[in-house]
Amino acid sequence: MDHYFNRRKRHPGLKVRGICIAGLLVLASWAGNAIAEFEQVAPDLYFNYDHGGSNSAILITEEGVLVVDTRMHPDDAELLLAEIRTHTDAPIKYVINSQFHGDHYMGNKVFAREGATFIAHTDTKAVILERFEYEVNSRPFASRGQDSSEVELVLPDILFNTQLNLTLGGRTIELLYIGAGQNEGDTLVHFPHARAMHSGGVFHNRSWANTSYTPSFDGWVNVLTAMQDIDVDTYLPPHGPLATKKDLEAFTQFIAKLNSSVKSAVTAGTPLAEMLQNLTFDEYSEWRGYDRRERNLTAMHELMTTGEAQYFVPNERAAPIPSQ
Repeated sequence: MDHYFNRRKRHPGLKVRGICIAGLLVLASWAGNAIAEFEQVAPDLYFNYDHGGSNSAILITEEGVLVVDTRMHPDDAELLLAEIRTHTDAPIKYVINSQFHGDHYMGNKVFAREGATFIAHTDTKAVILERFEYEVNSRPFASRGQDSSEVELVLPDILFNTQLNLTLGGRTIELLYIGAGQNEGDTLVHFPHARAMHSGGVFHNRSWANTSYTPSFDGWVNVLTAMQDIDVDTYLPPHGPLATKKDLEAFTQFIAKLNSSVKSAVTAGTPLAEMLQNLTFDEYSEWRGYDRRERNLTAMHELMTTGEAQYFVPNERAAPIPSQ
């Protein structure tokens, strides 16, 4: 199919903060330090790309709207809803929470107000319940001019384990769980008609995805490899810009290289400090999040030496969560 990738100009009557870059009107965050673009991927499929935060996918049909991920705070969700309303007045039918990271679901209450039905993997709900308070307390709301007390826990109405198919406006949407990538419960959202997929937490485009969550790096590589067999041309990642199969292959190689390098260091008994000094991965220094290289490698070392994912250790040992 022909690819769209149109960055739609904002509606002139929309009362949100915006700035103009190279003739493109884009949306600024409430804090004014992040930029979001609303990109058209197919005639009915859109991608909300937040340069400094989390992304969303939006399917718009005459019957209703499906949203994948509601961003980090109700303020952010309000901006997303306002953009959707410049395209359609159709009801918000479904919200899919693709993972348990707070920056992807803590805007839920805005879409609950719209009457949406919420869907998530069984494991995603379990971790949201377990770690909600920690997520709220760990996110940088104050620095973004946001009030953490405005975040409310909105849980999924429908759970699935392996696959769930939805039909909306004549379109089929496939929710797939093929194993834990970055997280247990990572949900892939496949839009067959658009040959496109929201990649949950599994695939981040040109990004140092936080490694504090996964139960297995071997498993993560296996899930990424299996994703390549799904007939998709375009990926809508949770962080980073729109992606192609080539980008997926590059990220698979990246996670595989991190995995093999840290595993070799652990097997050799290399002290953590020495490992961090040696494993610089300069070839990935231009990727988003390179500044958390040491934290990511430390999390991998902890999992491989203790069997515990760093995120799930007791709160007094857990480090604050950076942007994923």
